[in-house]
Amino acid sequence: MPVVATTRYGTAGQALALARALLNDPAGALWSDAVLLPLLNAAYRDLQQELANAGVRVLEGRVELDLPLVTAGGSTLAPNPPRLADDTTPALPADLLVPWTLEERPTGSSDPFVPMERIVNSFPDELAPGPQLRLWGWWADAIWFIGATRPVTVRIRYERALGPLATADDPVLIPAATDALGFDTAALAARSRGVAALAADLGRSAAALREKIIVRYTRPEQFKARRRRPYGWRRRVVYL
Repeated sequence: MPVVATTRYGTAGQALALARALLNDPAGALWSDAVLLPLLNAAYRDLQQELANAGVRVLEGRVELDLPLVTAGGSTLAPNPPRLADDTTPALPADLLVPWTLEERPTGSSDPFVPMERIVNSFPDELAPGPQLRLWGWWADAIWFIGATRPVTVRIRYERALGPLATADDPVLIPAATDALGFDTAALAARSRGVAALAADLGRSAAALREKIIVRYTRPEQFKARRRRPYGWRRRVVYL
């Protein structure tokens, strides 16, 4: 039996073809790729945001960055200044929207990565730099640290942005999303022409398809096996 190459990713062209069929313009006399691509990208961005808001981590990125010791401003820290942003060296990944978790270990070590604690407001004033970074915060589009006194490697897991779709051949990097994007694109096109009833009908269909995508990714979380705690169980607390 011959092996058939398959992929779970559709293409922009498939979503565009569906949108044209829904708009009764399969030949593209009015709704060409050039006209529809901006609308498709708007739908693509909206779907990414909806997935992120639902906690779907299909858009997850991961990177490891080495933070060397740098002497500046009378101190030697890793990193120095103690932040990671678009303008630092190393810089944050270009596709990073929001960091989720950070882990650390000494640079060059084979030790397992140790989770870091996220601080929401500000770092404690009395906390001084030590061998580990320990804490991190996300403020003003940058990851901030207190700094470490030795080189550290951090692993960042983050929500990533998908690049725009430039041609019909570009893959849609959200599995099984071309139907939802096709309906959404057609709805936006109908709205741009003032065809409110058609836009509303297509929009409802697009919303139902987006919901199916979210359910597909969130359902496994609902069925994870969990051991039931015995009657009378009490958490043991050990104070160090």
